[in-house]
Parts: sequence; C-alpha cells; structure tokens
Amino acid sequence: KESYAKGHVPTAFHINTDTVEPPPEWMLASDEELEKFALDYGFTKDDTVIVTGENQMAAYRVAVVLNYIGVEDVRVLNGGLAAWTAAGYELETKSNKPEPVADFGAPIPANPDVIVTQNELKSDVLSNQTCTLVDNRTWEEYIGETSGYSYHDKAGRIPGSVFGYAGKTDANSLDYYRNIDNTMRNFEEIIALWDEQGIDIENELTFMCGSGWRAAEVMTYAKVFGLENVSLYSDGWIGWSNNPDNPVETGEAKE
Repeated sequence: KESYAKGHVPTAFHINTDTVEPPPEWMLASDEELEKFALDYGFTKDDTVIVTGENQMAAYRVAVVLNYIGVEDVRVLNGGLAAWTAAGYELETKSNKPEPVADFGAPIPANPDVIVTQNELKSDVLSNQTCTLVDNRTWEEYIGETSGYSYHDKAGRIPGSVFGYAGKTDANSLDYYRNIDNTMRNFEEIIALWDEQGIDIENELTFMCGSGWRAAEVMTYAKVFGLENVSLYSDGWIGWSNNPDNPVETGEAKE
C-alpha cells in the first residue's frame, strides 16, 4: 500500500496480495475466497488485465492467480515500475478504486490446470516420466543449507525435483531470469540454463519455489516463450515441508 501511494501507473488500483494468499499461512486462497476477490475487484473472464508493481514478483503472483480463476487475457508489465519510469512515463499518486461486479462470467476456477495441488503433485507429477518439477529457489535452498525464509525453518527439497535456478542471494532474487534492468531475459539464455540441468521443455513443466512467487514469474516467462504444458505448484517448499508425512532430501541431487 505504501508503494502504491508513492506512485503507480495511471488508472491502476491496488491489490494486497494477502487477499489471494491469506496470512498466516500465505497459501493460495480457497476457490470461494478467490471468487469473492474477483467480484470485489471487478474482474470478469472477458477482461484484459495488466498487472504492475514495484515488486515484480507480487505482480506475477497475482497474474497467475487471475489466469487460474479464468481471466481471458492477463499480462504483466515487463520490468515493473522501474521500466515504466525509465521509458519516460509518469506515475500518479491518486488512489483509484475498482468497481465490483456481480458475475465473473464463468465458474471459478475456469483454468484449474494452472495450479497443481499437493495431492496432484504426488499422484500426477512426481510419478510421471513426462513431467518435471522445476525448483526455482537458490542453490543453498535446494541443497538444504537454508530454508530461505525468516518465518520458516525447515530446509531441503522435494525428492524428484530438478534445480531450475532462481537468484543468487535470497527468496526475493531472480538474477538468472532477469536482465540488469530487471526485464525478462531472452528465450535462448533461459533454455540454456534449463539444458544444463536436463530440463526437457517437451515435458510438462511444473514450477515451484518456496511459496509461489518466484515460480509464478518463471512460469509466466515460459508461457510467453510459447510453452503450453506448464503449471505452478503454488504451495511450494513451505507447503510441502509443513506436512510431516512428506519425504525430504538434502545435499546435492544424485544422478
């Protein structure tokens, strides 16, 4: 809210991400809660929505949620507010309010395959040779040296996941996927990263990170590149490791 008040793209209204992933768990809201979110903020299935933000990951997270509920055309401003101002465009500080609607125009979620649940991950992804679970966290998170989060102390990875790069420092970094100006890197550069880890783009790719933010951005990039069989394991490492029945690996992955 403070960032929005300092300046935003003209006509934009503010969304608190807690609306789509309520605290204290910060897991994806229920379909009923997401339907209320859509109606309260005036979204319908036929809309074109452009998501912006000072924190780009937040924008990508919201964009994936909008795609999941069924908004027809969802886009994210490449490079965020910094790219907007660098191009010479002005910000406004006027607060804009969304206009609620009574009907989304389709059952929610209209695109359920965008999000993979924990049960689906176990039954449909990890056991399927044509599916790959891509872990978009730092190397230190992947090998279990750190959880990556101040509020979560469990470290490790999901057995069968493949390291898919993210950033070099913490859970807010995506150095490997962004240019110096924080715009999206090109297709060839990102595919080269995946080739190093044996990630086959002919497979169905399910992206994950700690809580869904980094992976939402990477999954959106994959869709921009034209990959259609992509999804997000939204609960991420935090959701997986909070279940004591789930297996965990640490150390470097074995061949």
